[in-house]
Amino acid sequence: MTDSIRVLALDHFFDQDLRALEAHPRLDVRRFPYQRLRGPAMRMMGADVASGLQAFARPELAPARRRYAAWLADEVRRLYLERSFDVIVLPTDTLFYVRSLPDAAHALGIPVVVVQKETTISAATMESHSALMRATAPFAADLMTVCSERHREFWLRTGAVGELLVVTGQPRFDIYAAPRLREQRRRQRVLFLTYQLDAYVPGAGSGKGWRTWEPLRGAIETVLLDAVRTGSCEVVVKCHPQQDQRSEAARLSRRAGAMWNRGVSVAPIDADTRELIVAADVVVGFQTTALYEAVAARRSVVYAAWGEAYERFREKLIRFDEAPAGCLEHAGSTEQLAAALANPTTPADATCAGWYEEALGAVDGHATERVAERLAAVAAAWPPGAARAGLESHRRHFAAGLLARSLAAEAVWTVAVPVARVAGEQRRVAIRRRRAREGRALATAALLGRRPRSGDRVSPGAG
Repeated sequence: MTDSIRVLALDHFFDQDLRALEAHPRLDVRRFPYQRLRGPAMRMMGADVASGLQAFARPELAPARRRYAAWLADEVRRLYLERSFDVIVLPTDTLFYVRSLPDAAHALGIPVVVVQKETTISAATMESHSALMRATAPFAADLMTVCSERHREFWLRTGAVGELLVVTGQPRFDIYAAPRLREQRRRQRVLFLTYQLDAYVPGAGSGKGWRTWEPLRGAIETVLLDAVRTGSCEVVVKCHPQQDQRSEAARLSRRAGAMWNRGVSVAPIDADTRELIVAADVVVGFQTTALYEAVAARRSVVYAAWGEAYERFREKLIRFDEAPAGCLEHAGSTEQLAAALANPTTPADATCAGWYEEALGAVDGHATERVAERLAAVAAAWPPGAARAGLESHRRHFAAGLLARSLAAEAVWTVAVPVARVAGEQRRVAIRRRRAREGRALATAALLGRRPRSGDRVSPGAG
């Protein structure tokens, strides 16, 4: 069977996996941004639902949850009218605004598959978070692909049915299976994977303001800046998506002084971490799956971890300190970090595969193909029914209205551009214009009886 599978994918910090799926010849992928659902959900249920699933599950929110579920059912129908699809793909079904999405999709005879974006499972996550998930967010979709057996074990602990959990590997890691030559350069390039000051601390949460790792992170930065100052390396800093990139860049520029953008730089906010890893000679980090990835990419890897806070939380963290010899260097002090930068270890070879594949799953270049096969099988098991046929009969009428609204909106926001420059609202107006253009493209494609290109992206509330 070679028919194209039409995929509607929720884009929630899921870009790398989606790009891998979009490149598959059998998958016709349309993205839609998580903001399209998150904003309405918070307006109907209150901002507190964003604090966690325990807040979302409060009994007093039952009427608001029903109201949102009804709105979501209409929104799924609208998404289908904009551009039809055979299956919905989510990076996880634990987000509060997608908990009722399977019911909305099933009403149209459409399955929901989670292509799980998370990979590494720490000891604390395996023990405590799985119990929380079992109580507050049991698995609700029709199938989940996971990267590894360890990740499958986590979801089994949450109460998910084993037959619905399929180990495929991670699509975004297929890139590491292709051998690449390193660029020859005068100074070695160091990639520093920075992090928030409360990241990975058991019990920490966004907004609590804990500064647990401030001494450690500051000491790492000092060693890196000293290495740049000696002329032995250049450093590229990759911020975590949850960090405020602008404030981090400003802080680092103050620390770097004259070396800023002359040996020390911050990667663009949309830079692909995988490409940064492949382009680096040495990768320095703390508690991030990207360290496993760097080992898989055969790069020299330094796990920079020491200090009182590290020793206190060590048992609950990802145990990079227990990696097999030769896979990475554990720098347990500033002196050891400096030495590791001065004399990087030989990049890991295939003997480390058993270690990193426990976390990442098989890195053999075929994970995307395995996920595509599962999506095709699930879509085939849910043939179109009367509900979908009814929507198809309304498609041209809907497209005509969408085209008229989009053209009017595009004209309004184009006229607003000069005023936006004066008022400092360029970004807001640019988003509105892009939203209108994308609505126009969807409507035009529907009226002409063709499909937009695979990988097309839709702005929040498009159309």
